[in-house]
Amino acid sequence: MYSVWKVLLLVATILLVICAAYGVSLWYQLNATEKRLANTEVQLADTVVELGAAKAQLAFAKTQLVDTEAQLDTAEAQLDTTQAQLDFTKDQLAIATAELNITRDQLASTRSELEASTNENSQMLSQYAGLRNQINARLGLTPQDKQSFITPGNSAVSARVQEVTGGYSEDVNEYWRDCQRLYRWVADNISYSYDSHTPVLAEDISGELVWRKSYWRMPEETLEDETGDCEDMAVLLASMLLSYNEGNYEVWVLTIRSSVPELPGHVAVAFPVAGGELTVLVPAGNYYTGHPYGSLRSDSASVAVSRWLSYWEDELPGVEIVGAFSETDHQEFSSTAEFLTWLEE
Repeated sequence: MYSVWKVLLLVATILLVICAAYGVSLWYQLNATEKRLANTEVQLADTVVELGAAKAQLAFAKTQLVDTEAQLDTAEAQLDTTQAQLDFTKDQLAIATAELNITRDQLASTRSELEASTNENSQMLSQYAGLRNQINARLGLTPQDKQSFITPGNSAVSARVQEVTGGYSEDVNEYWRDCQRLYRWVADNISYSYDSHTPVLAEDISGELVWRKSYWRMPEETLEDETGDCEDMAVLLASMLLSYNEGNYEVWVLTIRSSVPELPGHVAVAFPVAGGELTVLVPAGNYYTGHPYGSLRSDSASVAVSRWLSYWEDELPGVEIVGAFSETDHQEFSSTAEFLTWLEE
């Protein structure tokens, strides 16, 4: 019996130890659990705080989202307006492009018309300039105009020279006789005629038209018409003399004027001779250096000029030599003395 109780006591003791150990273990677990619960509670509080902050951020974000949506709606409305304006502008641009193309075509057409008009105008001005030069040349206004009337190479001139002289001769006496024959032919066969009025065309096509009582004939025209005034006979005779001597000797056309401005000038032919002498021929005035009924000859330049000018003194008071021109040269003088000085050079 004692053994039974001893066993029971032992069992009870063991159970008690086990229970105590389990209780201690349980207490420790509970204590740990409490600590974990306390930590969890703290964490939960922190989480609640974080959730509150997150909620506030979410509310702020929501507000921003609403504002953004409103802004987006506004932007979309503005985009629609801009798109509409862009479409309108595009339509206007298309219209403007079409109008520009039409304008460009019109401009090209206008440019073509303008170029054609410019070309026509240039051609007209060129034709006018050519016509002006042809007409004004007949007035002998420029040195080049005067020189153009000396034409020894003209076929009509050459033929007449051949007919009158039989051709160039190197015999001095025959040469002088042929020169006199040419002078005599012009003086006897070309009747004197006064010029009618001739227009002077202005340099500009819109300029004023002026008339001058002057007209220069070409030598072949004088031969054909068998008439002309002093300059026509002079350039004819100069051309014939040059054609005859084949350009070996100089021949000049001299112009003289009176000191009285209203009086017309006069023209003669002259050629230098060796030894400083000169021969003057005036077919329109029936004058030449030498006796009126004798042979053609030369005198010293001063004597030949003095006698020639004296011949005209009654008709042209205070007469002076004012110019000289040949086929290739032209000179102007203020006085006869200046001409004689030039001749000596």
